[in-house]
Amino acid sequence: MFRAREWWSARSEGEGEEVSGSLLIANVDNSPEEEDKLVVGGLSGVLRIYRPAGRGYKPADLMLEAQLGAPILQVEAGRFSQHSPKEIALAVLFPKALAVFCVSTTVVQGEATDDSFINLSLLYKHELKRSAFNFTYGSFGGTKDKDIIAVQSLDGELLFIEHEQVTFSKFLPNFLVPGPMCYLPQPFDAIVTVNSQFECQCFKYSTLSSSSGGNIASEDDREKENRRARTEWTTCLGESAIQVQCFKPPGYLTSEKYEIVILGERSAFWLTGSGSIRASKEMEQPITCMYSYVVQAQEKAVNFLFGTISGQLLVYNYDLKLLWAALLDFPPISVGILSAGGVRGLVGTLGENGDVMLSYMGTEPPSQVINNHDKKQLNYENMDEEHRKLLSIIRKSTTESKSEPTDRLILRAQVPNSIDTGNPDLNWQNIQVTVKLFVSYTGQDSLENIKLTVKVPEPFTCNIENKEIPFLEGGSGTPRTISLVFGVSSPSLPTGTEVSVVAAYQSKSGDPRIVSSSFALPLALCGRGIPPVKDGAYKITLDINQEPPSLLALFEDIPFQGGSTLPNVFSFLYHDGTQTTIIVAKNTNRFRIQSAAFASLALLSSELARRLKLHFANAEDEFMIGFNDDLGEQLNIYSTVIDSHFDARKALKSLHDELEIFAKEFRTIQKRLLVRYKDRNASSLMGMDKLLSMSYDRIVSCAEKGEKMQQELKSRANQLSNATRLMLLLLRFKFQLDDDGFNILEDHWSPRVVDCETQYGWEEATELSLGLLLKTALSKSGQREATLPQEPPKAAGDTSKLKK
Repeated sequence: MFRAREWWSARSEGEGEEVSGSLLIANVDNSPEEEDKLVVGGLSGVLRIYRPAGRGYKPADLMLEAQLGAPILQVEAGRFSQHSPKEIALAVLFPKALAVFCVSTTVVQGEATDDSFINLSLLYKHELKRSAFNFTYGSFGGTKDKDIIAVQSLDGELLFIEHEQVTFSKFLPNFLVPGPMCYLPQPFDAIVTVNSQFECQCFKYSTLSSSSGGNIASEDDREKENRRARTEWTTCLGESAIQVQCFKPPGYLTSEKYEIVILGERSAFWLTGSGSIRASKEMEQPITCMYSYVVQAQEKAVNFLFGTISGQLLVYNYDLKLLWAALLDFPPISVGILSAGGVRGLVGTLGENGDVMLSYMGTEPPSQVINNHDKKQLNYENMDEEHRKLLSIIRKSTTESKSEPTDRLILRAQVPNSIDTGNPDLNWQNIQVTVKLFVSYTGQDSLENIKLTVKVPEPFTCNIENKEIPFLEGGSGTPRTISLVFGVSSPSLPTGTEVSVVAAYQSKSGDPRIVSSSFALPLALCGRGIPPVKDGAYKITLDINQEPPSLLALFEDIPFQGGSTLPNVFSFLYHDGTQTTIIVAKNTNRFRIQSAAFASLALLSSELARRLKLHFANAEDEFMIGFNDDLGEQLNIYSTVIDSHFDARKALKSLHDELEIFAKEFRTIQKRLLVRYKDRNASSLMGMDKLLSMSYDRIVSCAEKGEKMQQELKSRANQLSNATRLMLLLLRFKFQLDDDGFNILEDHWSPRVVDCETQYGWEEATELSLGLLLKTALSKSGQREATLPQEPPKAAGDTSKLKK
């Protein structure tokens, strides 16, 4: 139904591809009846003029077909004739010339009908030194009874032509490639165009004329910024433009107020004459052309026609409301409205191959009505059976408890309790642990292209980060075995021991699936046991409700390095040299964990809790771990760790700022030295070479400090991560949080420290997430939802709000 109906069309023979500005609708022959003609010019150099006399194409409708000898870029009609200022002349733009023709009609009387033919005579022609792109025209400078032409070249020159005389030219600023332009009439009297920086620029004719001095711009003028054209105003659009038009808004059709409509690649923009954006509309598909027109039935209404790349014709009103949409036979590259054969309001469109069509956007009823005379008796039993089947399918698809698929991928890890070699004297570069990963598939068919990803915490490494299994047989066959070898990359404190393995694949039905598995690396990979060390500046005490086991039995898999051992004391040495000790009280069910570093308590405390839960898994009473001390002391120490990390971030940002200043200074000195070197008359360098060397040394020194500070920030982030894990563990033991509650707290108070170095970091993210947690799960009202702030978070000036 919503299809443009063809009224008249002329098919091209395909000599050459047409361009968007090569369709003109005007009374080019100045006929007294003021009949609109269709002027089509193409890159083949053929100019055609049509006068549709009625519905359907007739050979007499083609009034002129002339080969002009050069590709036609654009055709326009205006008052370009010096001898007949009130008559319309035809301007044709070629790549290297601009020609103005006089179009006249000759009537040949016949026996049955009179035939009309058009004569094309050249009035004048300007040879262009620069390759042209497009042109516009108007009453520049308030001229009467004549139009001045402005030609834009490919290198950004605006050349103004008044009849047979070239008046002046001016180069555009910030120019890279030419864009569309139009003339904005009085009282603005300006040219509006869009440059390659996606900016709409306005140039007043009076400014261009006075600054040029009536001269043609030279090559020196193009190179010097102060000799280029000056803009009246500039507006950023954010995308390149295809077409620019000016129009009178509703209510001002008889006044001198104008607005501008700009057609972008995906959007349309409406601007006022002063350059402010009145409205914009993002289209669903790319737009190829547009046209604004006044609705004849409502003299105060203005509508806009848009042609899309899919061949649609969209009609919008001034308030950007879609009024109508119709489908054309081809994507239009130029569109307009005309009257032909006594019919008003026909839409003229030009295709990329030169096809011209006149259409109207009404609807037509179907020409034939299909009647089904062969009626069959309805079978209600089959209908009921089909209805029951459909209801069964709907119930199965909408059930809440979806069953797991029977054909699934299974990941299983076999983790040893100790390192590959039992020698505790090995340093951290030579120790490793081999984990066997078994991959199997329960389906009866096979899988292809299974992608495995292994993620390990710092400072551990894995020999396989990403691996693809090209083929895996299903059924009860032997699973695929993959050896994962883990080592240590640096002697730093581990942020955890949990390794995650993710497998991504596609089922035979094409559904994407993901399977994940996690396991903990053995504690022996983090360090080794040493003789008891009872000194420690930082201490925490954990209580249990069972009789404590021997620590030697609990940590029997940890290799020891010489010396004597005690059953109630276990000391552990990390690769970074930090010592942590666990002491069991003799008369009470308490464990004391102590170390010279606060962050070192986290890993051994977590490992102790995990091993105690496994040891008492079959106990009659439920095993519980508690922390009964006050958290005030630990919170004060934790605040110091946060401040240390935040200070490192600020110091790194300060170095970034200094480096930016030094680099700017270095570039400035370089430019001045280059000017001195290019000067024909050699002059003294005035010590700028030494200044350049000093500036370079400052940059190198600042960069070296930045590298050291980056390593320092990484070390403090490691300490903050472990300290956060310890605080979360103590909160869990003190308030006996279950798994769900602990996971919620860990998601908002994350131990994963990720910094952007100079902008946002862990402090800003944690402050925002804890604020949301206090407003939702921890609020007195029990609120479960909260809105995130619309503006991006600002970099924190200090950590006082976070520590509260």
